[in-house]
Amino acid sequence: MKTDYEISPKAQAFDLLETAEYAKTKKEALRLSNKALKIYPDFLDATLFQIRMEENPLKRDKLLNDSIEKEKNKLTKEGYFEKDYIGIFYGVFETRPYIRALYLKASYLANEGKIKQALSVCDEILRLNENDNTGTRFLKMALLACLEEESEMLKFYKKYPEESLEMLFPLFVLYYKMGNDKKTKAYLNKINKANKYFIKYFNDTLEQAYDAPKGYYLLGKPSEIFMYFNNYEFLINTIPSIDYYILKYSKIS
Repeated sequence: MKTDYEISPKAQAFDLLETAEYAKTKKEALRLSNKALKIYPDFLDATLFQIRMEENPLKRDKLLNDSIEKEKNKLTKEGYFEKDYIGIFYGVFETRPYIRALYLKASYLANEGKIKQALSVCDEILRLNENDNTGTRFLKMALLACLEEESEMLKFYKKYPEESLEMLFPLFVLYYKMGNDKKTKAYLNKINKANKYFIKYFNDTLEQAYDAPKGYYLLGKPSEIFMYFNNYEFLINTIPSIDYYILKYSKIS
């Protein structure tokens, strides 16, 4: 016997979106996601799915901004922007898609070179979701490195003191840009200790990673390296000759 949830429009829409994510063609993915939105018009995740497939950046950004504004108005009317929810948005099922939408916006802004706008969105995400389930802290560190904001980066790193590539690499870039050779080498060594495959990426001996499912990565593994250099091009592109430095000064224990 089927439950009410299993036959509800929302449940049907979720099932359709899941099928769309594994569709073999873009046309089929759009058809399924459109069907999901017809059944459940407020399905923000389905809209975000379509936004990711939009190739026109102007059309994409407008659709994303309109969707974020619409969702914020809806959540405000439902009382989710009251103080009891501020700071725990990703822990509440109803507000989780809004955080995903903001993160998508921050990512697009970063890749468009709109660094300060992206930082502003990151700060809003962290205000609404202090536990940072989406990894916004990593994006913020990379953005701050672009701006060479040393004091802000060190203050932020003190709050999230993780010995991972996503936290260490921005600090390495920061001191490389500032010409602080001692600290640059120190963070480079930390990176190599955190992920022994890092140097292999630069000497062309690292093969494509298959150590994690598609869309995911494992700390300290090749997938982490490929993820970083795919997702943070806006930072990597500010240091075009960094591979020479890394190859010269890397110390592998």
